[in-house]
Amino acid sequence: MLPSPRRPLYHWLDPLWSRFPFPVTASFEAGGFQGMRTFRMSRRFLGREILPVWCYAVGDTLVDTGLPSLAGPIGDFARESRIGRALLTHHHEDHSGNAALLARRGVEIVAGPLAAPLLRLDLPARFYQHFLWGKAEPCAATPALETVPIGRYEARVVHAPGHSVDQVAYFVAEEGWLFTGDAFLAEKVKVFRKDEDFATTTDTVERFLRLDFDALLCAHRPRFEKGKESLRVKLQWMREVEGLVRRWRSEGAEVREIVRRLGFSKATRNYWLTFGDVTAGNMVRSILHGPTPRPEVVEALGGPHGR
Repeated sequence: MLPSPRRPLYHWLDPLWSRFPFPVTASFEAGGFQGMRTFRMSRRFLGREILPVWCYAVGDTLVDTGLPSLAGPIGDFARESRIGRALLTHHHEDHSGNAALLARRGVEIVAGPLAAPLLRLDLPARFYQHFLWGKAEPCAATPALETVPIGRYEARVVHAPGHSVDQVAYFVAEEGWLFTGDAFLAEKVKVFRKDEDFATTTDTVERFLRLDFDALLCAHRPRFEKGKESLRVKLQWMREVEGLVRRWRSEGAEVREIVRRLGFSKATRNYWLTFGDVTAGNMVRSILHGPTPRPEVVEALGGPHGR
């Protein structure tokens, strides 16, 4: 069957990659921070670690559920620690990867109002998503309200789109903790997925900076101290990059030339496995024209969602 004009190639290849035996191993490390448990996990290929993922446990509550390929240790911890609730920051498989497993064991899955309808679906994944993380099973989720329980605390649910339209963060004011999903990633991000929105990411960072926190509990590169300062650096970086991109575009530079002038060409080469879904050029295009939404997400939500 050939792909239709409305369906990208990865929609048709997804079932194949779901069955493919990728030659990877997995690593899992448990730790702690200010009374919570932390979990750092990743896959390894030829001995090299591939983009570690973190999730966190506060009392009986998990924040994100980790890689589907690490179901064993996450499931064991959830059972031994009597986890009763999992808060998801967004629907991507490195965050929702074990939600279905936990739901089958009676754990309540809570997610943002736009994430819940996406989590119910068997959304197609690209090759690199299968390779890096594995694919998440669909599951039902309770839409998060303005606040949600997190262990013995109450967390404020913070609208945090940009990396994905459905993303939320969880802010525990009492301890100064901000669980950000993929809203941070790093101080100086040089590549974007095609569907990432630069403008709403900037809005989200500005929204975070109005909160009183110190620990920035990112799902890939946490900043356990001085997290707010890391976000200030990120915001300044984004504003500088946006200014350069718009100036050079006004002078007639094309996207490839802008990427070269920014010095981001190597960053794109490091993500060759994504076959163009994660590039520096996507960030430039997002600045100039906005994101390119994934059709399955638009269909599931009944249209594109922005700010």
